[in-house]
Amino acid sequence: MKEILNGLSLLFLIQGIGGLINHLTNGGKSWFLVNYISAFQGWEILVDILLIVIGGMIVLLAMKVSSSSKNKY
Repeated sequence: MKEILNGLSLLFLIQGIGGLINHLTNGGKSWFLVNYISAFQGWEILVDILLIVIGGMIVLLAMKVSSSSKNKY
């Protein structure tokens, strides 16, 4: 379970941080998902920050899952 959460958090963090850098430097279309979802147009930087926050929250959850599994054994 911890590995899945770590992978998911990495995905969110890469999409958020990379997308934020891309949007702040006026980069063109890239492989960041925010560029291709029309509902997010005009809100790209806010959505990028939200993805970073979600990724950070998943990291904290993974750490909690890891520490609780150590306590069981």
